[in-house]
Amino acid sequence: MKMRKNVRNLLLQALAGVLLAGGTLGAVNATGDEANASTKPGSYGTPASPTGFRGVWPVLKTGSRGTDVTTVQHLLTARGHAIKADGAYGKKTAAAVRAFQTRAGLRADGAVGPKTWAKLTALTLRTGAKGAAVKALQVQLGIKADGVFGKKTAAAVRTFQTKKNLPDTGAVDARTWNSLITGSFAKPVIKGYSLQFSKNWKNPTYSKLSLVRDGKTLKSWRAGSGKNKDECASGMGWLPSGTYKVQAHFTNRDGDAIDGYAIQLPNKPCRPKAGTKQKRVIRTDLFIHSEMTRYGTQGKDDPGRDDADRWENANDYKSLGCIKLTPTDIKDLFKRLDQARWPKNLTLYVN
Repeated sequence: MKMRKNVRNLLLQALAGVLLAGGTLGAVNATGDEANASTKPGSYGTPASPTGFRGVWPVLKTGSRGTDVTTVQHLLTARGHAIKADGAYGKKTAAAVRAFQTRAGLRADGAVGPKTWAKLTALTLRTGAKGAAVKALQVQLGIKADGVFGKKTAAAVRTFQTKKNLPDTGAVDARTWNSLITGSFAKPVIKGYSLQFSKNWKNPTYSKLSLVRDGKTLKSWRAGSGKNKDECASGMGWLPSGTYKVQAHFTNRDGDAIDGYAIQLPNKPCRPKAGTKQKRVIRTDLFIHSEMTRYGTQGKDDPGRDDADRWENANDYKSLGCIKLTPTDIKDLFKRLDQARWPKNLTLYVN
């Protein structure tokens, strides 16, 4: 009887092991990156343990775009595979990924999946750190990527950690990296038409407004926003990041400062940067517009004066907190949206 009982226990344990393994395998997408990774610690550290990690690492490959791609590019540079951090996953990025994977003991398929992410982020950053890895962190936090881990970066890290119920140490370990990156997992492609405003931190007047359909950019225009980078400066700072459902559009608006072609946006609450004493504000009077008369024409040129109804030079890209295009460009945007019959629920995404 005792022998039978032991045999039965062994069989039950084996069955439980099979079921557990099956559940684990079923929760992972077996890309080449995951299925062929070395489990031995390599020159880039041991892959982070999934224990306690709830997010799903994004899978990036040729053609991917966005914040996570920029993060990968900075991390590759930090690992000795210098690559331009432009947010576009092209041939050079794929080649750098393959070179990194080869050195890290991974299958060199050029795609960034969970194992490659774990190897790339197998490092700890804290106050005083400098370089490309800090830029990768700052990109994920949504703050200025200057590559210096100072007080502001540490404060932003602690705020993030508190929000994610992590120990608010201000240091970035494997668990914090995982929460940062899986928390910014790329959203599914937005169906239909949308507008996207991409901020240029180095030169705000060279920011970009794009018309997108089903994830594909149809046309982009140079755009400016605000007179400084403070999103919470009413009537002065550039448009706060976030989403805006278009409220109305005009071709003959007659306002105090905005005339002619204009797209009206809703008011937007602005959250001050971490570590500042600035209070939460509501940004109002937000538009996508240009400088023209209410009839869409150019006003009279008054020498020596900045005419609000006439586009004169690149300085006119600066605004009182809205998004500004040249008269030609905003008319082109309206023409395209007219052809699309001004889709319902048209949304502007600002990043």
